[in-house]
Amino acid sequence: MRFITGGQCAISALSPLVTNVTHSITWQSSAVADYERSTTSTSLEALPEPIRAAVLARAEASQMSLAEDAPAFLTHSRRLRKPGLFGRLTGTADMDTEHLTALVLGAKDVLVATHGERRGTAVLATRLEDVDVGSTADRLVADMGDDGVTVTGFPTSVGGTTGRGSFFVGLGPPDGADARAALEDAVRRAKA
Repeated sequence: MRFITGGQCAISALSPLVTNVTHSITWQSSAVADYERSTTSTSLEALPEPIRAAVLARAEASQMSLAEDAPAFLTHSRRLRKPGLFGRLTGTADMDTEHLTALVLGAKDVLVATHGERRGTAVLATRLEDVDVGSTADRLVADMGDDGVTVTGFPTSVGGTTGRGSFFVGLGPPDGADARAALEDAVRRAKA
């Protein structure tokens, strides 16, 4: 996680297999969320085709076993305001006015996919046993009227140094709380 002065926070996940995965949250003095979100419970087989195909390709490339009926949660996010000048200049701002995020829970793995008209489709994947759920940023975002969960544990590699990356998954009604609970339960079972 990288904090930028001037009121912006960019949470990025870098992976040698996935590029251009950055989600920005703008902190402003008002307690109004930057996105309007709705999350619905579904399954892998019912996800929209660009996301479903990308998730299956990533699972196959990483040799993950993923059932067609694996539980999934699909969030539709609509940006409520124009990104800040700094984000637009640096290219870290979300250029899509609307995008989809899918959280897919496999037997031993979690996959997070994003899809937008301009950003395309990208998928992050890691083992549930390597995941930590939640962060201080989650509480700050909740204070702004937004909801979501930070998933930490995605493999990263920058300049030959490996580490763990984080990604903020925005959630909303009606099934956002169920998505968070399902993820936390899956992580708890994987670590038991």
